[in-house]
Amino acid sequence: MPNKLLGLTAIALMTAACGQTGSLQNPSAPSTLSQPANIAGNSASIGTLAAHETGTFLYRVGLAGNRATAENGDVVTVTVTRDGTNTFDVGAKSASGGGTFVHKTAGGTVLGSGTWVATGLLDFQSYGNGPSAFGGRAALTVSLTPSANPSVHRPGILEIECLFGEPPAGAFEGIRLNVKDVINFNKTVPGGIPPFIKQ
Repeated sequence: MPNKLLGLTAIALMTAACGQTGSLQNPSAPSTLSQPANIAGNSASIGTLAAHETGTFLYRVGLAGNRATAENGDVVTVTVTRDGTNTFDVGAKSASGGGTFVHKTAGGTVLGSGTWVATGLLDFQSYGNGPSAFGGRAALTVSLTPSANPSVHRPGILEIECLFGEPPAGAFEGIRLNVKDVINFNKTVPGGIPPFIKQ
């Protein structure tokens, strides 16, 4: 699978979760700029999570961003804009906000970078932890746009997971990003994720 594709595609799926162990499906084939990526099967791989909390939540990642790796060793670093717009609504399955991504080889060569925006919420599972700050796992649909080709937009799934509260056994803390038919960053690189804040 070519590893330059994230730099050429604009929409990706990022998932960030706080305490989950499952992995997303591997992409079946590389996509091209002339053919939109098909992400219909991604939600099935996420699974249905019981939403113990309702309402609107603020989501974040570490100040320097969080990383995940793909099977070929490539690394993606994802940041979230800290302007208060990065929220999701559990009942409405909606999400807003965004941030940046950088895609590098295992050796550190930059293959692509750009911005992403949240387009919806697939699911949220709260792990609890008090009246306003929660651990949990959020699966967001996102659209990524590479700086080198701003007219291209491709869908993806971003998982964000935080271990505050009472996470299930085997949970992880960090992010995962699946760019359907391009590359799947399905291995979390451990790093602190701030808790979800109920609005």
